Amino acid sequence: MTEGPRLRPDWAALGQETRLAPEGTMDIVLESLRELVDYELAVVLSAEEGGRLTVRRARGPLATKRLAGYSISLAERRDLAALLAGLVPRLLDHDAEHVDTYAEILDLPDEHSCLAAPLVVDGEAIGLLTLDHRSCGVFSGQIVRFIGVISKLVALALVQSETSRSLRERNESLLAERNRLLERDSDVFRDLAGSSPAWLDAINSVRLVASTDSPVLLLGETGTGKEEAARAIHRLSARAGGPFVALNCSALPPALAESELFGHEKGSFTGAQGLRRGRFELAHGGTLFLDEIGDLPPEIQPKLLRAIQEGRFERVGGEKPVQVDARIVAATHVDLGAAVEAGRFREDLFYRVAVFPVRLPPLRERGDDAVAIAELFASRLRARPGWEGLSFSAEALAQIAARPWPGNVRELRNAVERAAILARGGLVGAAELCAGDWAKGKPAPCAAPGCCDGAFAAACADPAEATTGAAAGAPAGDAAETLEAAQKRHVERALERAGGKVYGPDGAAAALGLKPSTLQSRMKKLGIDAARFRRP
Repeated sequence: MTEGPRLRPDWAALGQETRLAPEGTMDIVLESLRELVDYELAVVLSAEEGGRLTVRRARGPLATKRLAGYSISLAERRDLAALLAGLVPRLLDHDAEHVDTYAEILDLPDEHSCLAAPLVVDGEAIGLLTLDHRSCGVFSGQIVRFIGVISKLVALALVQSETSRSLRERNESLLAERNRLLERDSDVFRDLAGSSPAWLDAINSVRLVASTDSPVLLLGETGTGKEEAARAIHRLSARAGGPFVALNCSALPPALAESELFGHEKGSFTGAQGLRRGRFELAHGGTLFLDEIGDLPPEIQPKLLRAIQEGRFERVGGEKPVQVDARIVAATHVDLGAAVEAGRFREDLFYRVAVFPVRLPPLRERGDDAVAIAELFASRLRARPGWEGLSFSAEALAQIAARPWPGNVRELRNAVERAAILARGGLVGAAELCAGDWAKGKPAPCAAPGCCDGAFAAACADPAEATTGAAAGAPAGDAAETLEAAQKRHVERALERAGGKVYGPDGAAAALGLKPSTLQSRMKKLGIDAARFRRP
């Protein structure tokens, strides 16, 4: 059976094949018009602000690229201005004083034919259609009337074309602005790496509140990046060009807290040899970051509340109020609500600084973000001479992802730098990362795979085993056995007991609680050959 004709066209494909974009529609109208009217040049001009006509489309044998964007001042062409005001098409009379419309671009004969028709929509001229022919008397009165009808279609095509052009320009502008903001954001958040849902929620809150001038309270454990988040808020705000002034309230002695925050006048107390501006005043026009605001001395809290609410205060020993415009971003790792109930923090100050709270999650709630952050720190360390090859082994990355990092990003940064030093700027293994536990005096091995798992615990978790050679089997008189030597000796003992076998339930890998591939990688680094321990 023969398939019948397709009655429902593919409109999307048809639109692409026939150029049915607004500009393409206008071209089709002008080309179809030439089949009915013998013209050599058809030009569509749009009316622009400032009393000008601008060429939008040109068709015909005389059309040239030089016409694109050509502009005519209606103040200089009063004849065209009058024609547009009349809203009806007509032949341009060469017997009257007349300047060729495109005289600056085309050299047409003095007696050539010229027809002009206003493009009218809702009783308003939005542009002009001109038809030219080098011969005289080509356009009759009947053609003029016909063009008056066709011009309505051209006017609709012009509206579509201009709307499309405006939307395209708007989209390009929005895209450029989006890209600029993305580039700006990428720089702003360069120190706030992470892609976990919990972290992205916090970053989105930072973006949201940054454009306002409201006080922000950053909540989170120590080391979660509260100061970096405060700097991001500042850089994304309208105050980015102003100063960012940080003050750690927990480091303020009660006797000096008021002077540090609000400054002092000369002679206001012993040792005040001159006027000194406080942090609040230094932050004028910018952002004042009050870190650990929960530790602010109670006697300073009422003055801070007044300064935030009224934007003015007096320096210590001063009588004249100082007017200041500074945005407040505060941070704390303690429960301020509990501090309010306990009477350690003023309730009215709490509500003033906690207009928009943002919680920064601890590293243990951020999934694999620890790996991305470790790589960020490593990328900075690679700038050090001789450390260009700094990288992490698979076991090290597994340990980074598995550890809870109670000290959060700060602990991770220190661990990465310490491990990089131990690895001499080369490949960081799990054991180098585990070295951080010794400094904290942790007797228990970490549970990260490939590090202090199984028998490696003795070498990694016990400082004496790793650093003094006091463990059983250490060479006598060796006062300071290195971590690498301790590990090598431990693996060799396991291989010796297993008769050089790595795989299997009675192999060295099983005895050490490691994957065989992990053990082989460690053996290669330590320079151990299993064949030495095989039994005859």
